[in-house]
Amino acid sequence: MSTFPHQIICCRSLAPTLEQILGEDTELTVLDIALHLHPERLRNALLETIADLEAPDTTILLGYGLCGRALEGVFSKQSRLVLPKVDDCVGVLLGSRERHKQSLKDHSGRYWLEQSWLDTELDIFKQLYKDLGRVPEKYHDRIVQMTLKHYDRLVLFQQDRDKPEAVAYCQDMAAKYDMTFERIAKDLNLVKHLLFGPWNPDEFIVLEPGNPVPFF
Repeated sequence: MSTFPHQIICCRSLAPTLEQILGEDTELTVLDIALHLHPERLRNALLETIADLEAPDTTILLGYGLCGRALEGVFSKQSRLVLPKVDDCVGVLLGSRERHKQSLKDHSGRYWLEQSWLDTELDIFKQLYKDLGRVPEKYHDRIVQMTLKHYDRLVLFQQDRDKPEAVAYCQDMAAKYDMTFERIAKDLNLVKHLLFGPWNPDEFIVLEPGNPVPFF
């Protein structure tokens, strides 16, 4: 196990990106993506995990955004907490909250996927099919189309080693539901700054022990 000076707690959606930068032998504490579906559960899981890891004169890095305000109120009694000033993991992978906002301003109907998110709760298509298990199959496509009515573009993040099957799957889903398929490059500078600093106050929340994450 490699030595890293800080504890890291992250969502499984960001774990592959952190491992890519730090190496797979760096220890991460990874929480389930499904916790995002219940912000209170995510907040409680983070509080419990922080309590297990915290110690005086240590720093815990949080691989999360505000995540539907689930992070609001999270604190550590003993450790410094650091998290990026973004709304969610899309903002993390785009490199800033501003770039995420600009992407929504340019086109609000984007649904974002990263290849490690496929077969998780972040894959809206598989999640919908799972939820439609008791609905007659002939109605499936119509219900999916209604659910996707606010999305007309499917974005798959570009990465150094694309999996052809992930690209093909997203292309097929986009074609099936009349969505434009896009590739947009990640910007990993924010992730690297989270891991190695500096923690610029314009980009990060840095909280001394006892101070809760504010709404930002």
